[in-house]
Amino acid sequence: MILVRRTYVPRAGTGGTLMRHVRSAGDAMEAAGFPKPRIFRTYSGYHGTLIIDQEWDSIETYEASRDAVRNTEAITSIFGEIYPLLETTHHTEILIGA
Repeated sequence: MILVRRTYVPRAGTGGTLMRHVRSAGDAMEAAGFPKPRIFRTYSGYHGTLIIDQEWDSIETYEASRDAVRNTEAITSIFGEIYPLLETTHHTEILIGA
C-alpha cells in the first residue's frame, strides 16, 4: 500500500472555494472508480492549506492511473478550476507503508 499526499496552499481569500472544488474532485474520482481521497485542513501553518491523502495498492497502480485520470473530463475540468486558486502548484509526496 502507498499513500499519495498532495498539499494545496490557496491564494489569500480563495480557501473556501478551493475546499468546494477539492471535494468535487474527490467525488468525481470516486465516481470514475479511483480511490476516494481524504481531505484534511491544517490546524497550523499556511492558512487554508488542504492536505489530500489517497491510498493506492502500489506505486505501479498509482502510476497506471495517471493517464486515465488525465483523460477523465469530469476530473480534469474541476482541476481546471482548482489550479488558478493556488499560491503555487501542489506539492506531492508518496509514502510507502512500512
